[in-house]
Amino acid sequence: MKVLIIEDNPDHAELARLALEPHFEVCLSESGEDALQYLKGLAENDWPATILLDYSLPEMDGLALFERIRERGYDIPVIMVTGQGDEDIAVEAMKKGAYDYVVKSGNYRAVLPSIIYKAVKQHKVEREKAGLALELERLVITDDLTGLFNRRYFHQKIEEEMVRAKRQNGKLSLIMFDLDHFKEYNDTFGHLEGDRALKETGRIILSSIRDKIDSGCRYGGDEFAVILPGSDKKHASGVAGRVQRSIKEKKMGNVGISAGIVEYDHEISIMDFIKAADNTLYKAKKGGRK
Repeated sequence: MKVLIIEDNPDHAELARLALEPHFEVCLSESGEDALQYLKGLAENDWPATILLDYSLPEMDGLALFERIRERGYDIPVIMVTGQGDEDIAVEAMKKGAYDYVVKSGNYRAVLPSIIYKAVKQHKVEREKAGLALELERLVITDDLTGLFNRRYFHQKIEEEMVRAKRQNGKLSLIMFDLDHFKEYNDTFGHLEGDRALKETGRIILSSIRDKIDSGCRYGGDEFAVILPGSDKKHASGVAGRVQRSIKEKKMGNVGISAGIVEYDHEISIMDFIKAADNTLYKAKKGGRK
């Protein structure tokens, strides 16, 4: 386990290193800029398990350096080291997110290993909790079968993108999809094959849209939707065409997919925007299934 000590006093740094080396791999930096340069050169999986940060540093004190570390996205538990009489600084560091602090008094180095182990354990627990929270959030907004976003997320996202497009006078398009002949396919080959067809449709939609920009959703049953921020109707037509061709190439019986495409005009309501896409989809299905 690696520990980074940021300490400008070489005698203090050496004593801290001697106290920790039986337990940890110790790295030393003499200043804030030196420490930031060291961290910059590391891959995330090689970051130190914790940082022992002295407050009294040249040019940049410990609190200022702590802010820089956080601003640059280093998710590393920091333990602030202060001198006697600087407890207020330690408290301020804790308020800013430091995991613990130690005061340079007596044989304080003897307690450093236990303080570091405690900080590392606390950090691990917090990361696990954050991971579980993200996974729960993902489950709440994701359709289990297809891996696309669900209808709840669709309504939330389309409203957000409409507000953004109106505020920025930007473009926004919506595609509504509906599988053709799906009921017939499902009745003929069974629900397992029907589920596979829905999963394959979800995969095709995801592979046809821009990652982290567009949103592919399962609207319900064999209906799907794609929200395309910053896109006009021409771009949306290209996306719909890719999806339709890919569905056809999969040769899932006579299953095809129809698409209804609308571009936001900044005045229409959310319900009318969705209804317009539905109406366009209905006309496309009535005019000839793909």
